[in-house]
Amino acid sequence: MPSLSNLRKTRATFFTACLLLVAVVGDGGPQKSAGLHHQLLLLPITALFLFFLARLLFGKELPKPRWTIRRALALCALFELLSGGLFFYQARHFASVGYQLHRPPTLFFYAAALTAILVLIAHRNPTAWQIFATAMGIYAGGMLLAIWSFPLTYLRSDMLPVIQWSGTNLLHHIDPYATIYIDHRVYNFPYLPGMIVAYLPFLAAHLDLRIGALVFNLATATIFFCAASKEHRREVAALLALFYLNPFLQYRHELYIAPHWLTLVVAFLLLFRKRNLSAAFVFGISAAVYQFTWLIIPFVLLYAYRNRGLREAAKQAAVCCLGALLVVGPFLRAAAGRIFNDTVTDWGMATHADAMPMNFSYWVTYLVPPSQLLHLQVALMVGIFVVVLFKRRCTSLEDTMRCSTLALTLFILCNVLVDGYFYLMLLVVLLCYLCIANGYWQPARTAEE
Repeated sequence: MPSLSNLRKTRATFFTACLLLVAVVGDGGPQKSAGLHHQLLLLPITALFLFFLARLLFGKELPKPRWTIRRALALCALFELLSGGLFFYQARHFASVGYQLHRPPTLFFYAAALTAILVLIAHRNPTAWQIFATAMGIYAGGMLLAIWSFPLTYLRSDMLPVIQWSGTNLLHHIDPYATIYIDHRVYNFPYLPGMIVAYLPFLAAHLDLRIGALVFNLATATIFFCAASKEHRREVAALLALFYLNPFLQYRHELYIAPHWLTLVVAFLLLFRKRNLSAAFVFGISAAVYQFTWLIIPFVLLYAYRNRGLREAAKQAAVCCLGALLVVGPFLRAAAGRIFNDTVTDWGMATHADAMPMNFSYWVTYLVPPSQLLHLQVALMVGIFVVVLFKRRCTSLEDTMRCSTLALTLFILCNVLVDGYFYLMLLVVLLCYLCIANGYWQPARTAEE
């Protein structure tokens, strides 16, 4: 396993992976897998991503550490230039669905954002709070500008609108999993109940659901930052700046996945601080919000078994189930079948792989029908877990996160639907991994302290 110092020298690979995300996503086109030329172009990018990911998780010492706070901020400045270009692009590209550009305020915002980052770079030694506040201010400002300029419409993206329709049904005592008819389209709610529950307060207050996503993301960033030890808060602030100023994240202002990110960060932080049962409970809630947590939980339970035995693993599994049932339970009687069908079975009914960003799906479907990809994914996950089990891995939290990250990556690459925000979720896990492996987070205080 790589040592702590080696991991610190490989952390620049994380930021290279962030930069690659800008180039891997095709958006605004038809909802189907792009053609052969597009997929051939993605192959070297996918190879680079996997190379950097392998170096980050399992790599040996690099010749020179290339990471500095100033270089991270310089990359943030580049990110903001790209984000500004994407903002103008989408205002024009989606004008037919009501997107509009308020030119003077938009130019002022991006000029001010870029100036703020350049001031931090010129300062040479900005404090952690200055970096964090600047990054979060720019991210929040960009989101608010997008909410003002771009309507939330299913004609652009149906993720948050579907949550809004189903949540509104629930508030009116109608089954949220009932089929929804909008114009000439038919929608079945494709998410877990936890996603409805997370956004219910914002629906009840008649707020744009993107405000809810912004609140969740700011809460996640604040928890992440405040968890850092004082000597490493500048590094953590720079990491968060690179993630939240990522052009793709700013461009996709209508993403719905923020509640899942919050649960993942809180669960991993609790696990790091040895609050194992609390972590299991939050992992259960996370599993009720989004399916990808299902892939992480087996490795977390194996970690519990390795360190504290079968009884502890069983206890954590029970608490995890309790957390999930508290969220999902009220929906089971009326919609259990629909929940399973819309979140799992429906993926297996695809007639083609929908894979615009990095993926293996396009190539695998030359051998395996798209309807069988889920079976391949299950076989891969079981195979990885069996190897991890017999190789006696997951004895440490760092190694547990390595193994679960590997499983998540392969699952995403082989999914019948591969969307760019799947990789953002992967980066959230990697952020947690970096802080745990490098000792950035403040550990739990002992009784003597």
